[in-house]
Amino acid sequence: MFDDLGPVISRHGVANRRRWENAGWALVIGVPTGCVGLWALSGTGDGESAGGRKMIGVLIGLGLSGLFIAVTQAVRAVRGGAGEYFEVREHGLVHGSRRGKASWPWDQIATVTIKSSETDNALTARLGTGYRCVLGLADGRSVRFDGLTDQHGELGLVVLNRCPDATRLTGDEWQRKAGGWLLAGTATCLAAIGAMVLYITGHPDTEREVTAADGMSVHQVVPGISDTGIALLAVGMVVCAIAAVTLVALFVRGRMRH
Repeated sequence: MFDDLGPVISRHGVANRRRWENAGWALVIGVPTGCVGLWALSGTGDGESAGGRKMIGVLIGLGLSGLFIAVTQAVRAVRGGAGEYFEVREHGLVHGSRRGKASWPWDQIATVTIKSSETDNALTARLGTGYRCVLGLADGRSVRFDGLTDQHGELGLVVLNRCPDATRLTGDEWQRKAGGWLLAGTATCLAAIGAMVLYITGHPDTEREVTAADGMSVHQVVPGISDTGIALLAVGMVVCAIAAVTLVALFVRGRMRH
């Protein structure tokens, strides 16, 4: 069936090995940094300076970012498979790896979504996130390639030229359709933050007098929440705050672009 698509015009390999390297480096940098941030957060006292708290937030943010990058890069590497490539043929597109290959005539590509970053830099080039093309097939499936595909820009232009009847999308259409869900997610994040604050305030430290074996009274302070619990709640509030801001930004962006 692959021969029915005609001769090979161009072949575009995918650098999945680099994805594994990216995942490894992200874990090496992110995990220790995040652990240091959590350790510093657990030992933070009331006298901690604003600069110190900001540094702790930066460390935790770097740790979470490293974990996110590692997971996404590893998932994409596994999904693509070793030796992943795309072939442009006269009458269609072939996508393959060592696990096998699949092909689609040009008229089976129903939508073409291309997103290209306007602020491409060394990091996005390394991760391949500065460019993404998603091909929606007539049977409902999709195939995608990004900046780690060899000559990705040329491949995207070829697909556009070969599929003049395919609907061109920008990839932001979902933001308007999901407007209500974005606001609901924002409300959920804010409610979670409020619940954590109420939990902290509802479990204050208490004081008590304890009679020792020698008959003397000893004054003790019983913490309402352990230091570890405070640290986990603080991280949870930071994550929920970031998520809420992101969801609001997506909602506003979707309304402005449509």
